[in-house]
Amino acid sequence: MNKRVLIVDDQPGIRILLEEVIREEGHEVISVGTGAKALDQMKRQKPDLLLIDYKLPVLDGPAVLDKLKDQGHFIPTIMMSGLAEEAETFRQNYDFLIDVLAKPFDILSVRKMVNQALKEGSNQV
Repeated sequence: MNKRVLIVDDQPGIRILLEEVIREEGHEVISVGTGAKALDQMKRQKPDLLLIDYKLPVLDGPAVLDKLKDQGHFIPTIMMSGLAEEAETFRQNYDFLIDVLAKPFDILSVRKMVNQALKEGSNQV
């Protein structure tokens, strides 16, 4: 069963790599480079999983999660960060923040984390 994954990262290379890995698992992938574009995209199509960078220009990862929470959207989320320890402190603020993925990451970890998150998300429906 195909799931929809939204990737939000301001680095095109990371978006392309993640798109490829997740598509290889048979999922639909949408990717954007800013938090504002992510919020616009989620108005059109709610993803089954959100992979969002912690540090984004203007509207960062936690600000996007705050807006989702305020709107009552609890989309399973993995936050990516080169500052994983700092990003980890936000986990307690969001029940839907499943995990923090430290950058740089290895592909096998990403694949496992995404598949697990999508599996758990489908069990909650």
